[in-house]
Amino acid sequence: MSLFDDFLESTESTHHTVETIQDDRKQVSNKPRLNKKETGFVASIINHGEYPLFLLQYVQFQLPAILVSMTVENNILAAVLDNFRILRIDLDNPMDVDVVEISRKASNSKVTQLFLDPTGRHIIVSTDTGDNYYLFQKWRRTKELGKLKGLVITSIAWNKYATISSSMTREILIGTKDGVVYETFLEPNDEFFKREEKYVIQLFSIHEPTMSITGLAFERFPTDRRKYLIMISTSTRLYHFVGSIRYTHTNSNETNERALFELVFSEYERTPEFQELPNDLGYSQLLFFNRFPELQLKGVPQTFIWFTGAGIYQGDLNFNERNDQEVIDKAQLIPFPATSYDEDSGNLVTDVPISIVMTEFHFILLYKDYVRGVCRLNNKIVYEEIIPLNKDERVRGISVDNVKRTYWIYTTDAMYELVIKDEDRDVWKLYLQKKQYAVALQYCKEPDQRTQVYTAQAKDDFDQRKYMQSAKYFAKSTVPFEEVALKFTRKKERDALRFFLVSRLERLGPNDRTQKTLISTWLVELYLFKMNQLEDMTASVHFTSTSGTTKPVSYYIKEQHRIKDEFRTFLEMYGDNLHIPTAYKLISTHGRHSEILYYASYIGDYEKVVDNWISEKNWDKAIEVLDGQSKPDLFYKFSLPLMENVPEKAVDMWIHHPKLNPRHLIPALLRCNHANRIDRVSENQAIRYLSYVVSTLGNTDSLIHNFLLTLYATQPTSDETALLTFLKNEGREMHYELDYALRICSRNGRTQSCVHIYSQMGLYEEAVALALEHRDLELARANADKPEDDDVLRKRLWVSIAKYVLQNNKDIKSAMQFLKQCDLLKMEDILPFFPDFVLIDDFKDEICSALEEYNIGIEELKMEMDNATLSADHIRLDIRKLKKRFAIVEEEQVCCLCEYPLLTRQFYVFPCNHEYHADCLINRVTKYLPTRLIRKLADIQEQLSREFKLARTMQTEDEKAISDRIESLRYELDDIVAHQCVMCGDIMINSITLPFIGDEEADFASTWNIN
Repeated sequence: MSLFDDFLESTESTHHTVETIQDDRKQVSNKPRLNKKETGFVASIINHGEYPLFLLQYVQFQLPAILVSMTVENNILAAVLDNFRILRIDLDNPMDVDVVEISRKASNSKVTQLFLDPTGRHIIVSTDTGDNYYLFQKWRRTKELGKLKGLVITSIAWNKYATISSSMTREILIGTKDGVVYETFLEPNDEFFKREEKYVIQLFSIHEPTMSITGLAFERFPTDRRKYLIMISTSTRLYHFVGSIRYTHTNSNETNERALFELVFSEYERTPEFQELPNDLGYSQLLFFNRFPELQLKGVPQTFIWFTGAGIYQGDLNFNERNDQEVIDKAQLIPFPATSYDEDSGNLVTDVPISIVMTEFHFILLYKDYVRGVCRLNNKIVYEEIIPLNKDERVRGISVDNVKRTYWIYTTDAMYELVIKDEDRDVWKLYLQKKQYAVALQYCKEPDQRTQVYTAQAKDDFDQRKYMQSAKYFAKSTVPFEEVALKFTRKKERDALRFFLVSRLERLGPNDRTQKTLISTWLVELYLFKMNQLEDMTASVHFTSTSGTTKPVSYYIKEQHRIKDEFRTFLEMYGDNLHIPTAYKLISTHGRHSEILYYASYIGDYEKVVDNWISEKNWDKAIEVLDGQSKPDLFYKFSLPLMENVPEKAVDMWIHHPKLNPRHLIPALLRCNHANRIDRVSENQAIRYLSYVVSTLGNTDSLIHNFLLTLYATQPTSDETALLTFLKNEGREMHYELDYALRICSRNGRTQSCVHIYSQMGLYEEAVALALEHRDLELARANADKPEDDDVLRKRLWVSIAKYVLQNNKDIKSAMQFLKQCDLLKMEDILPFFPDFVLIDDFKDEICSALEEYNIGIEELKMEMDNATLSADHIRLDIRKLKKRFAIVEEEQVCCLCEYPLLTRQFYVFPCNHEYHADCLINRVTKYLPTRLIRKLADIQEQLSREFKLARTMQTEDEKAISDRIESLRYELDDIVAHQCVMCGDIMINSITLPFIGDEEADFASTWNIN
């Protein structure tokens, strides 16, 4: 869409200034649109139904007079008419046309040219008589530039470093018709009589008055803010100056100072440098081009063109060169394309354009009746369209807005916009033809375009024997896989083939599982071949003279490490695509032991890794790998050989993995050497592990406990400390089988353990008997005291011990001292076991002590009987006093719950002097009663109501029975309701956690809220 598409055919609704010139407007017929043609490579896309690159659009605006000159900058269009009026249009608001009439004295002068600065704020209009006028952005009238009077301005080099915030133009260069360059500085001033030009200083002259300045431009070096490039063009010459300037003015009021660019020109005053080309036209054009429009006012241009009669002189601007003579680089003369064929002479006829502008990829050439686009990359004509002209209408020129990248063609009667869309659409094809593949890729927009570039580059690199680079691009192309593979195979380029396969593998999708597997397997074979090849080459270099070799041994060793790292990286990235048995077979066929281990580790096949280390009897490596695993099956499978060879390290590993099931480790523990171990280092590792499982991990498996007990019992030592410690640590929650434990301990002669097991089984008599059988009185005594809650059994056990002591100990006194350890034995219990012939002197004291104890016991019983009789008398007295207990109720007393007079209805009085109405007390107590008592209370109340009704209707002989029932129900009711006071009993204590305001009072409490 053109920027003027919204502009109406008539301008009746525009600014009121336009209405004042309606009478002077020419009636211009509607411009006919002729068929345009597009030729060449870039724009030959019409047959494909795509939109054209170039579109010439007529601007629906009728000019009020003949258009002399037009310029567009920063989206501001400025035009001057032959009636000395300036049109100024903001293209962001095209409906508002600003018309300014040039204030001048009556003369025969004619306007020749209009100049607009890059910001669109400053306008200078020049005439053929040397009268020059200035118009600022905010002004409604022009001012004559008095200091420039008499100078016919033909070109201006604006200072693009002038800031938007400042109204000044800063230093600008002016070229005149007589070949002189001036410097001036414009500062707009609202005072009419004050000059805008602060100074006008002549800097340079060609010294040929007939040679006018046709082009003028300057640029500052980005690396040196004081260094500038200045270029000047005439019809036949192109000057360029490079030099440093003096410091700019710091004060806008400073005058009578040297010009800013004076030092630059002074260096070339006698010998200016220029390029000269023949030109019969009498005019030329100089343009700078920056391919980044957003940097138009900040960056530096990259290219310049000088349009002359001989053609287009084009070159690059290199501001990074230290040599000033090399700022202009790659300069070349491009001839104009031929336009027609002369049949008489048989030669091509070339028309010379009247103006030119440059885009990123094209030259736009303006001729006297048509416009043409020429591709800068191949110099072919890609666009041509005839400009419709009326009678006496002439094409004036073409202008470009370098900031907004819009292009405008104007005639004496009309304006056109040349709309360029998607200019770089087919540029990639041109760079592809030039074999500039990297640049072509930058301009590719579609995947198929990039594919074509990759394919061409891959084939080109392959023909140049750049096989690795070719493989890289073949992988990104659409060349059939088998064709590329055959290419590299025939050339025996395995490295390039490997690189191609890896690149192609990266491009496969998640659904290409089969292709991934096949390519990955092929790559494994290639990697293994390469590793073996490098090893062979390394070995051959070792055993041959190094004088004939081009590469040292260190190179091949380094390559071996590199290819191994690359192969392992490949396995990490694509190992999941391999068929595991096939991969194992391939790697083992090539004898790559370390690669097998790495692959197995990567895929998590640690069973194979551990099996490999065990087969090599590298127990430490096997344990190191196993220790890092979390699958218990691996531990169970390899526990047997590890326990046989390195039992202590194997147990350490098991301890690091507490989640192992010790049941599955029993076969390995059984294979452990259970020979006698004396010191801690040679400790039975099976007992060590099982002790850890039982004591630390708290294992309760009876099988494990039985096995540990067996290991303790079968130890070749008479010391039962460890076994007894294990049995005692079990406590009452025994996890071993007592019958099995008793059998094992009995079989292995573990007496103390058997006695302990008997006691654990509750067979205290057997335990004591076994201890006495082995003459262990202390053990027998300890077990006899164990049934603490059964004095009868305990006494019986001590009797058996007493029998053994008295019968086997000849010393009666010492026997009596031992028996004193039990407080249950009496003299009469042990008398039957004394020998028939024994002197009473040996235990006379014991007999006397026993008789005294009996007397004391009798006396204690008498005292207890007397105390019981006395307590019964006191209780009977208290009962008689309770029957006479009463309370006095005053008539003004009130209920403690409802605070109404107490005597108005039934009430309760408690010893604590709290009084309650009966119904109030029932309601309060009910809140704290359990459900069962609430139901019982309701039932009692219902029965009482029914009994009272019966009492009023029954005969006299039934009144006594009814009264008895009523009295009984009242006792039950009192027992539930009045068994304690609600304000000082348990109910009050239990209700301390309840809130003061209950759920039934929540609504009332909400009225207390303060809003």
